[in-house]
Amino acid sequence: MMVKEAELAELRKAIRGSVLTPGDIGYAAARQIFNAMIDCRPALIARCATAADIRACVGFAQAHGLVVSVCSGGHNVSGKAVIDGGLMIDLSLMKGCRIDPVRRTARAEPGHRRWSIAWS
Repeated sequence: MMVKEAELAELRKAIRGSVLTPGDIGYAAARQIFNAMIDCRPALIARCATAADIRACVGFAQAHGLVVSVCSGGHNVSGKAVIDGGLMIDLSLMKGCRIDPVRRTARAEPGHRRWSIAWS
């Protein structure tokens, strides 16, 4: 992956979350998933905080010809949440949840690993 430092700086500026590269603190922990047998090393890990972050990352990947993987809870046994040399879009920080008791609905962001709701 050959993304220029200036282009990487633009992505970092464009999102509320963070962008990690292999030399950054937190990169090793962010690339680990549930299946410890998977040992892929993304070129970039975008830790998204909003839906706008996701859109910016997808546009960046498309503009730079990067393959994308998406990690939500990281529990996919096959390891498709992380990819060698591409852009891993990490949704684990997106943990918002809105509950509408009148409509009896819940909207949860994709970073939740597990949760349950009991309606009374």
